[in-house]
Amino acid sequence: GYIPAQHPALLQLVTLSSIYGLSFFIVACGALLAWVRATPSLLGRRVAIALVIAAVIVLGAQIGERFVPEARPDHAAILVQTNFPEVPSYPSNWLDLHAGEMDELEKISMNAVRQSAASAPPQPNLIVWPEVPAPFYFLDPKFAARAERVARESGAYFLAGVVEWRPGPEGRLQPYNSAVMLDPLGKRVFQYDKIHLVPFGEYVPMRRLLSFASQLTAEVGDYQAGASYSVGELRGVLGPGETRAEVAAHKFGAFICFEAVFPNLVRQFNAGGAELFINISNDGWYGRSAAPEQHLAMARVRAVENRRWLLRGTNNGYTVVIDPYGREVARLAPDVRGALRVPFSFRSDRTIYSRFGDWFAWMCVAAAILFFVGAALAPPRGAASSAPTE
Repeated sequence: GYIPAQHPALLQLVTLSSIYGLSFFIVACGALLAWVRATPSLLGRRVAIALVIAAVIVLGAQIGERFVPEARPDHAAILVQTNFPEVPSYPSNWLDLHAGEMDELEKISMNAVRQSAASAPPQPNLIVWPEVPAPFYFLDPKFAARAERVARESGAYFLAGVVEWRPGPEGRLQPYNSAVMLDPLGKRVFQYDKIHLVPFGEYVPMRRLLSFASQLTAEVGDYQAGASYSVGELRGVLGPGETRAEVAAHKFGAFICFEAVFPNLVRQFNAGGAELFINISNDGWYGRSAAPEQHLAMARVRAVENRRWLLRGTNNGYTVVIDPYGREVARLAPDVRGALRVPFSFRSDRTIYSRFGDWFAWMCVAAAILFFVGAALAPPRGAASSAPTE
């Protein structure tokens, strides 16, 4: 289903049935062509059916795009691409060793807001840094002070991926992969802890049973999973012609990296009232393989399923903004350190999928069960013809 993700006309099907319906459509077309090829019938009939199927797909993908509405943004944000190399571990004095690079990121972030405000309205009111690309801890006073300074001096909300350390059993600190936001005064106003962790990447499933593989799992993190689909608020974010007195709070949902793979997980933010999606990720481990493009395609479909603008900030690519119909509006070149000014808007409408969830997938499960039961109860083929006759 992610194959046609760059064709807006076909992609709109996911507003009804999520990626499962689009996958069903693609597989059904292929299965029908296979059936035409395998059925002993006239060549003309086969060709006619094949042409009809091809015409439906081509017309839907090409001509249908003209009927997909254009989304009109009225706000702006800054996505910062940090471009730090992936390393297996970090020294305790990492922030001191990389103070120059952190100064550069701070300058890039604040200059992007100032230059954007001077060049064209609307003024960006949000800065987004990616999923934790280095040892970023608010427990570290140096990082906390820097983050507060970015928010205060830019006058914008500042969302960053960090590792949160909180007391667990017996008072020991436990790590969470989190997104934390500061308001323009530098105060923490939002936190989301990643719920769906990467198995064998961020935690080891059934660690006790896999103790024999300790050498293989020694480098795997031991993150704790979040428990709440937290939705944050952006207050005082002005649109064209609005005054501070007229502006209401707008809600957003921020999901982290691998979570973009799961339709129902992202849908929970919509159910919580999110009018904007933010996806922070670090795909640097994949290099320049096909995986970052695939990950982007999945995030793109999540935006369309819920009819939300998606701001996607990454460590080294792909940093993009996706409109509610799946169009890529802007992209920052991969493997560079920089900032991208992106347009967006808040939306509160809901799709059939965002309202009713995975109804189509469960219908397919029910139909498959019925087919299996029917096949099990049906008499064996040839049973009637092999019966004795008088």
